[in-house]
Amino acid sequence: MFNSISPLRYRWSFPAKFFFFLLTIATLVAPIPYVFFKPGVPDNVSGKLIEINDAPSYKPNGKLYITSILVTNPNSPVFGAETIYNWAIGPHVVLPRESIYPPVIKGKTVERDSRAEMASSKVTATAAALNYLGYKIEEIYFISDIRDYSEGKNFFERGDRVLRVNGTLITSFEAIRNSYKELKVGDLVEVEIERSVNGETKIIKEQVRLVASQEPGAEPNKPAIGILVGTTAKFPIDIDFNIRGVGGPSAGLIFAVGVIEKLTPEDLLRGRSIAGTGTINPAGDVGGIGGIEEKMIGASRKGATIFLAPRANCPDIKHVPKGLKVIPVSTLQEALAALRAPDDFRFPTC
Repeated sequence: MFNSISPLRYRWSFPAKFFFFLLTIATLVAPIPYVFFKPGVPDNVSGKLIEINDAPSYKPNGKLYITSILVTNPNSPVFGAETIYNWAIGPHVVLPRESIYPPVIKGKTVERDSRAEMASSKVTATAAALNYLGYKIEEIYFISDIRDYSEGKNFFERGDRVLRVNGTLITSFEAIRNSYKELKVGDLVEVEIERSVNGETKIIKEQVRLVASQEPGAEPNKPAIGILVGTTAKFPIDIDFNIRGVGGPSAGLIFAVGVIEKLTPEDLLRGRSIAGTGTINPAGDVGGIGGIEEKMIGASRKGATIFLAPRANCPDIKHVPKGLKVIPVSTLQEALAALRAPDDFRFPTC
């Protein structure tokens, strides 16, 4: 009885079809608030990237790579079609832009911060390596940027040397943070700086009110002075890092290993291809970084067989590329011990 009844079909009119066609195209080409992460191409620091100028140096027997990730520039538009493509292929990560680049911080400021972090990582890596080798160095901590939300913009200038905060002598980044960690937003801290004015050195003390940090990933209402601190030092050996176009602090560990490899006759690499990542401070402590798995993929593609990873990043490592041995370390000493170990040594893993 009902076999002769045809199902109802709705026929879209041409204007409706054309409208949805234009809507689809607009969605694909419209800029959207996302950024992409993908593995970068590792740089070999055992070549000419690290140059020792006024001390005996030794040619490395192997390759030592710093690793990186490629991240969308904060000022670059990202389109819907790109997002779909990068979601579909791997190993790319797509994240909301505001999770990486807070709207309160301008794109140019982000880029400048990244370059400043790389400059500081070269200094801290050199300091860590020379400290390990027994050299005496003088570390200098200075204001590299002042945030717009900081009261410090009324008192400080870029280049001011930070001497003391709340009476604490500043000998590390940690000393700055620890000097007011028990305080809260709105409290006053005394910052003592050294400034050069017309060739004369002046010591200046200012009372600055703590503000809520607006840096990426900062905890809500975390107190901060609102300055970015860089570091430099007076070294007994002149060391150059010939690298351009890479930012951030994550090359510190490998820079330090590379300096030690070139300054000593010991063969740490032993013909191997080794990569790694991690921040480092002058004491040789290794800190965690972002994009660990993307960096491991980049290292594997370059032929590395050993990857030195910050122990703090162990929870972030879910997938290890085939043929890559990941060795977690917390200090420069642990990294060097791992490189000195026999090839068949069983290292603890994350």
